[in-house]
Amino acid sequence: MKKLFFFLLLYTLTHICCKEQVENKETLWTIAWSPDGKYIATGGNQEVLKVFDAKTFELLKTYPVPGVQLSRLKWHPSKNLLAVITQGRTFKAKILDLDTGKWRELQDLESSFRALDWNHTGELLAVSELEDTVSVYTMHGSRVSRFLADSKGVAGLDWHPSKNIMVTVGTQIGIYTQHGDTINAFEPRNVETFLLCVEWHKSGDFFAVGDYGDLEKAEVKLLQFWNKEGVMLNTIDGSPGEYRNIRWNPNGKRLASASDALRIWSQAGELIAESASANDYLWGVDWSPDGKFIVTSSSEGKIALWDKNANLLRVIDE
Repeated sequence: MKKLFFFLLLYTLTHICCKEQVENKETLWTIAWSPDGKYIATGGNQEVLKVFDAKTFELLKTYPVPGVQLSRLKWHPSKNLLAVITQGRTFKAKILDLDTGKWRELQDLESSFRALDWNHTGELLAVSELEDTVSVYTMHGSRVSRFLADSKGVAGLDWHPSKNIMVTVGTQIGIYTQHGDTINAFEPRNVETFLLCVEWHKSGDFFAVGDYGDLEKAEVKLLQFWNKEGVMLNTIDGSPGEYRNIRWNPNGKRLASASDALRIWSQAGELIAESASANDYLWGVDWSPDGKFIVTSSSEGKIALWDKNANLLRVIDE
């Protein structure tokens, strides 16, 4: 019963940024540039996965994702595979083979939530299930392990760039092996908060996390840098909007954060550039493989292209 209550609370937090966003069925929650630079994929409340040509921005293909919110997607590091996760018990999480157009099911997956990522070799895929669990699969969909990661929900996870360990975020930060052995687990703040996103730095020495704010008043949204020993390296406040997604550029010198604005941070946590703040929140964010451009998706279903200094270049028409 306690888990159900917290899940309902979490579902509310996921949607109450503003009334317009709750009602907007056009929201695109996630966007990702393929590692080979050829494609951009995005999805959200529109019940489809969309794949664009990354050079012409032509919409190439749509794939039905019926009746659920598409929360996050991740490209395989070397193959033409796209992992997709939803918040629900119907479509759940699957792997799309873009060469054949066919979906791969994940064995014995009962539900799904918001977090997924491929490990550095692409041999393993981790996904979060409703409430508290992470499951690890092979690229063919066979389950390798399943373990408790956060008793109140796993909203984000990221594999280490060179090791088979992952960091998960929710009400706490947890670091686990591929089999679920705990390396470290700790709370990031003195007040109960909920973290929405996490990404290791390219060096593997530390990771960045972004949060919703405290659960009581949804105030003081933080971007923080931590190492796996649980030492906080930096903390940044001042954003009026929660941090939905963060991405390091290919060389690890810049971090892009999606919130009420697009912001670019240095490796040391200094603000390099930012766009104008807007009511159309930027939910998804990713860098081009060459690090020259950024693509974002928004609460109003807009896809935008930016340069590395957060200057808007164009809005992509569908």
